[in-house]
Amino acid sequence: MSLWRLIERSLAQRKLSSVLTAFSVALGVMLVAAILVVKAEMEASYLKPGKGYSLVVGPTGSPLTLVLNTIFHVEQSKGLLPIRVYEEMRTSRLVKHAVPYAVGDLFRGFRVVATTDGVFHPYFPHPESATTEGKFSSGGAFAYDPLALVASVAVSVGNAVPEAARGAAALNQAVVGSAVADKLDLRVGDKIEPTHGVESTTAHAEQMLWEITGVLERTGTPIDRVVFINLDSFYRIPEHKGGVRVKADGSAEATVSSVVVFPKPKIAKALLLTRLRQREDLQVAEVRSELSKLFKIVGNVDRVFVVVAAMVVVIGVISVMVSIYNTMNERRREIAILRAIGARRSTVMSAIVGEAAVLSFSGALAGLLLAHGLVAVVGPYIEQQAGFSPDPFRVLPLEIPLVAVVTIVGALAGVIPAWKAYRTDVATNLAPLS
Repeated sequence: MSLWRLIERSLAQRKLSSVLTAFSVALGVMLVAAILVVKAEMEASYLKPGKGYSLVVGPTGSPLTLVLNTIFHVEQSKGLLPIRVYEEMRTSRLVKHAVPYAVGDLFRGFRVVATTDGVFHPYFPHPESATTEGKFSSGGAFAYDPLALVASVAVSVGNAVPEAARGAAALNQAVVGSAVADKLDLRVGDKIEPTHGVESTTAHAEQMLWEITGVLERTGTPIDRVVFINLDSFYRIPEHKGGVRVKADGSAEATVSSVVVFPKPKIAKALLLTRLRQREDLQVAEVRSELSKLFKIVGNVDRVFVVVAAMVVVIGVISVMVSIYNTMNERRREIAILRAIGARRSTVMSAIVGEAAVLSFSGALAGLLLAHGLVAVVGPYIEQQAGFSPDPFRVLPLEIPLVAVVTIVGALAGVIPAWKAYRTDVATNLAPLS
């Protein structure tokens, strides 16, 4: 009888025990693989949005919170900057492009960001395109008029509209990310009504509608879940009057939550960082540096989870050894018969080790399938809570070594019961049972 046939028959005789033992291994592998997949997806989801960004300027506070709020559209804005900071960045000889953000509203659970049409400039990293038109799957950019912003701000505090701003077009327009359009079935020409606050659904005191002028291409970044509106329309909302500052001369000035800054190449970034870090009225966050800090924090937590999951795998492998070892007493006569008909001690020992390896291998494969199934099930919850959706079909290069390691360790765990089988005395165990 071949070695594989011996292993097959032994497993078939103990189907329930074999399935349960393999399942215990599968649970551990499932946890390890699921944690690794989610971790890899999370890192990719945070690295991709961060690519192309350089600096974020905002009010004083936590630079990491500033990056999360501006780039990933989570957390709340911690303060306001006068819009002159944006104008200063936009006109600086060290800056090639700058985009202001003003936040404070939602539309059916999606963040509303007021900004300029600079967010659709080819310099802006997402969606990636060499032209503004290429950033849209349908429609195009909204109209932004700086003079309309001046007029909106003046009206909000009861000031007379400056002569230069009179007659500026007061348009309420919006551009939506691909995920917003898909989930809410929105198209160019539809009208939307945001609600006040980033954690509530309180309607504005006066009904205001924004017409959708464009839908952005899918990026796989938080941009997909954002509604952009023109900055001047933001200050036509009465509830946003608190964001307007009245200066000493009585004139009104808009504020923004942050400014995304793209320095010119070479030494410009270092010079700009040095200058901005010396200022006390604002803070500057370097996106790459803050993301590195984030991954260090998350990485420490992940290691704890991986260690716990690895312990579950170890327990599963030990259960393979215990399961086989506990059957050795009832298998002594079977082993003795095999020896009597010519099976070598090494063959019997190899069969036991092979049985442990098969159980471990089967459990590991089942664990991988369960892991990807688990990721598919919890994916929507992760997207809702953490802002990214892990791909359940993503197969990591580490999964193959994981199966191999579990199989080898399982086979080694089978050596102890195999040694017991090796030492089985043929004459004693072939004696009549009664």
